[in-house]
Amino acid sequence: MEDNKKENAVDRVSKEYRRSLNIWRSIAAVLAIALIGTGVYAYMTTNDRNYYKTYLQNQYQRSFRDMVSDVENLKILLDKAEVTGNNIQSNSIMNQIWKNGYSAAESLSQIPISMGVLEKTHKFLNQIADFSLSISKQNAANKLMTDEQANLLAKLNKMADNLVKELRKMQADMNEGKIQFGEISQKGAFYMKKVQGNALDSQFGNLEKGFAEYPAMIYDGPFSDNVIEGKPKGLQHEKEVNMETAQERVKKFIDGQKIGRIVEVSSGKGKINTFGLEAIPKDGDRSKSIFIDITKKGGHVLWMLDSRAVEEKKLTDEQAIEKAKNFLKQQGFGNLTNTFHYKNDNTITVTFVGVEGDGVLIYPDQMKVKIALDNGDIVGFDAYQYWMSHHDRNISKPAITEAEAREKVNKKIEINRVKLAIIPLPGDKEQLCYEFKGTYNGNDYFVYINAENGNEENILRIIKEENGVLTQ
Repeated sequence: MEDNKKENAVDRVSKEYRRSLNIWRSIAAVLAIALIGTGVYAYMTTNDRNYYKTYLQNQYQRSFRDMVSDVENLKILLDKAEVTGNNIQSNSIMNQIWKNGYSAAESLSQIPISMGVLEKTHKFLNQIADFSLSISKQNAANKLMTDEQANLLAKLNKMADNLVKELRKMQADMNEGKIQFGEISQKGAFYMKKVQGNALDSQFGNLEKGFAEYPAMIYDGPFSDNVIEGKPKGLQHEKEVNMETAQERVKKFIDGQKIGRIVEVSSGKGKINTFGLEAIPKDGDRSKSIFIDITKKGGHVLWMLDSRAVEEKKLTDEQAIEKAKNFLKQQGFGNLTNTFHYKNDNTITVTFVGVEGDGVLIYPDQMKVKIALDNGDIVGFDAYQYWMSHHDRNISKPAITEAEAREKVNKKIEINRVKLAIIPLPGDKEQLCYEFKGTYNGNDYFVYINAENGNEENILRIIKEENGVLTQ
């Protein structure tokens, strides 16, 4: 009897042990699965980040190589421009310089370099393009360059030569893996500003040294020094705001529910002084940060960028444009209308211009809004041109009638729409014009006739392509 009790007790202990052992085995199995899952997730996340970094690196390398190619072509064209003695040939060369210069400036703007580091380089590329266009117009009037213009062109050519040499050195470093654009962009567009003495800023800073004795350029064009040194008309009567006000403006602009904290990263001084802010999401992942510039005068949003990848397209162009219109209304902007747009990487960038009085288009008051086509988020914003140009205007009545202006338009063009518009002119000037939209030989055009004297001020061809509607 006693032996049976002992056996039963042993059996109970043995069963309890086996049960406990099974429980611990189950727990161990769950933990193992969890650890494996965590490892897989970490692996996948790391892979995703590495893929994204590689993708960015390739994109920025392509922009850099495009810029180098454009600047090399620019140098060759400048060599030719110095020795031509024919206004027709000069006109052709100057037009090519214009295109290469602007293309190089556009490629440069796509590279994630600290704000202000390449200010002179960017100015050089824009000005050399703009200056060549003004010479091209002069050639079209059967006039060659003056001696003063030729001397200025020679100085610009020498600077272009130095720029080519520095860019080639950087390209060699990039090919050796010493320049990693993708990593920089992944950490944020202003990352480099916070890192003291980083190599890439220093290397690009060498480009700026080549423009230490950059001559003042006064000519008939929008990038002339007398124009670009102008003051922002839209902020002249505004009061200074503090950091707290700037941060509140950020929350209103990009939905404060998504923001964990806002930090100052690269406030800048220039024609428009700004607070350069980084809106960090609540999860603390700074690769998802949104960067935004707030004007110190008035506390207005000057620029914003959310660099998140947009993986798919769900919205139509019309739906995205409507979301942009509603967004601008919510932000308190005045009467605006969309004009042109361009699509890229499942986003659409829409240009808006001001509207005053009885539907007069105000082209100098221009801003751009970038919309994600997956969910309609605003992922980019640029109001620099708007705040530089916006002011109260006293729009006078046209001195000539629409019928009189219509007589100035080439009869080949079939006119299908007429509006009044204020357009920018060289020298920081504006002019009220009749805007005639029409077609000829399968192409669409805008023809601008001065509403005061009937002169033809400008002609733009409307370019319709798969990715959008632009003018040239």
